[in-house]
Amino acid sequence: MLVGMSRLEPLLEEFLIALGLMTVLAVIVALLFWWVTGQSPWPYVVIAEIGAFGWGTAMLALASPRNRRR
Repeated sequence: MLVGMSRLEPLLEEFLIALGLMTVLAVIVALLFWWVTGQSPWPYVVIAEIGAFGWGTAMLALASPRNRRR
């Protein structure tokens, strides 16, 4: 059981980092849209970001270099 947990731990760490990065990116895009156009980013930008959020988080977490612990 401990072997399985040690293999999951780096992936969980990478997922949390990717989650944070995607959150920051989504906020920046929404604020830039609002600043440039003067219109609320709801619903078009925010709804599009929700779909991209999941894909981006998964791609960042799975494509990141792995920390090998021995």
